[in-house]
Amino acid sequence: MTLTPDPGALLLPYRETARNGAPRLRVGVVLDPGPPSPWADELLAFLRKIPCFEVCALTLAVPGRAELQRPAWLMDRLYAASRARFDPLGDAALPAGEGAATPESVAAIRAAGCGAIVWLARCQHLEAEAGGLATHGVFTVRFGDGHRAIPFWDEVAGSRLTSTATVYWHDASLADGRAAATAEASTFQGLFLTFNAEQPLVGAIRLLAGLCLEIQTGGAGFERRLRALPVQRLPDPAPCHFPSNLEAARFAVGKLVRSAYLRWRTRGMQAHWFIAMRANRGGSITDPARMDLAGFQPIPLPPGVGAMADPFPWEAGGRQYLLFEEVPAGQTRGRLASVEVLPDGSCAGRQIVLERPYHLSYPCIVASGGELFLLPETSEARRIDLYRFRRFPGDVELVASPVEGTGLNDTTPVFVDGRWYFFTTTDPFMETVLFSAERLEGPWSLHPASPISTSVRSCRSAGHLFWRDGRLFRPTQDCSVRYGYAINVNEVTRLTPCEFEERPASHVPPSWAGGLIGTHTWNESSGWQAIDGLRMGAWPAVRPIRAMVY
Repeated sequence: MTLTPDPGALLLPYRETARNGAPRLRVGVVLDPGPPSPWADELLAFLRKIPCFEVCALTLAVPGRAELQRPAWLMDRLYAASRARFDPLGDAALPAGEGAATPESVAAIRAAGCGAIVWLARCQHLEAEAGGLATHGVFTVRFGDGHRAIPFWDEVAGSRLTSTATVYWHDASLADGRAAATAEASTFQGLFLTFNAEQPLVGAIRLLAGLCLEIQTGGAGFERRLRALPVQRLPDPAPCHFPSNLEAARFAVGKLVRSAYLRWRTRGMQAHWFIAMRANRGGSITDPARMDLAGFQPIPLPPGVGAMADPFPWEAGGRQYLLFEEVPAGQTRGRLASVEVLPDGSCAGRQIVLERPYHLSYPCIVASGGELFLLPETSEARRIDLYRFRRFPGDVELVASPVEGTGLNDTTPVFVDGRWYFFTTTDPFMETVLFSAERLEGPWSLHPASPISTSVRSCRSAGHLFWRDGRLFRPTQDCSVRYGYAINVNEVTRLTPCEFEERPASHVPPSWAGGLIGTHTWNESSGWQAIDGLRMGAWPAVRPIRAMVY
């Protein structure tokens, strides 16, 4: 496991700034004496990859440390076993006794001339003005909602769906801060609880870098935005206490029982993604009071195919087609295929639309200027590729790669008021990045409101944006329980070249068919509505009554 996120998406809008010779932002990272924790090392390495930063590590001088508190024997063994497998925080997870910084150490940090400071030292109770330590204030990070010696203990022990890392901005005191950004990741539910820190810490690294980049491009405007946020009194940053042996025993027994039950329940079975369709009679997923998910008929797998997902129905020339991702049996690399959907719902004329030596999925179809384009997921190739259909649906040609050098997932465009907007998602930490452009082919530029989501509950695209009764909706994946668990539908209430706002509208759970454990794509054409699902079992269990012809 690694904490190193991909800096590509963050670097895109700042390449021009660097070429224009803009002054670099001096970013100070304040650490405790001694070797930094692995995650602090990763943060420093990540910040140093960004060319418009000048990064310096600052050691905070503290008096002699108190002897390290140790957990009770069972908790100590459980925690040590987990740390032996993955230990991103190192000894920083253990309380080391508090001490106020000496005046010289505070003066040295102030004299470093930093534009921004990331404060990772455990001692955070300084009487000095935080605004005096750096030109644009100080950032600190708090892990999770609880206040324990082990980060995220309460989230993992309580089987909570998500875990958070919150970045606070301080302009007056380190005891008072404003929540500048929050990363929300799915909670790792296993026995080795330190694994759960990976995604929140990756999110924290990306958020800290993004906030510093916001300072670099517009420091005064950045401060005005954050000062509009409410001030919060933050709890003592020193860990309170370790869980007791009784809590540790309950935790271990609960996780082992859960693991044994899941293994027993899924013995001899595999998870399959499949696609289902129904005639489009106007049913919508935008109104939770009128949600109707009945009548979907699964499509059987073609011979030699192990899974189908990401359905995109489309009408062309008066005929109905379906494009989708398919994975050959026994493989993991996807390719794109199509079928014609006949009036009785049967499928015919299957053909491979696109196959590459890297994974392909999410065949997003786009109409522009009287032509049809394909915008598939090509994140494994670390770029976004745009194809034109020379002949729909089976003949495409590459026309542009508007984003290169970074892996982005499930890119979905929408045309609003004469301008294109592109919603896409980073990986492994899910963060929704928004681009815009005058032309579909580009050049694309990062939207000022980006990132528009840093929550695993509503990031990755789940299909085309669509209009309903004059309102624009954006379906997204809810990956809080697992990847592709459900679909959240958001209403886009404001989308301009400078602004973006959305609000939750409805939720589509994996309940439209029996035994589902996931559903993550919804699309429709004039004739058909399509959805995909994930469930355990053998494929014959999901065959419909109606036969399909390939």
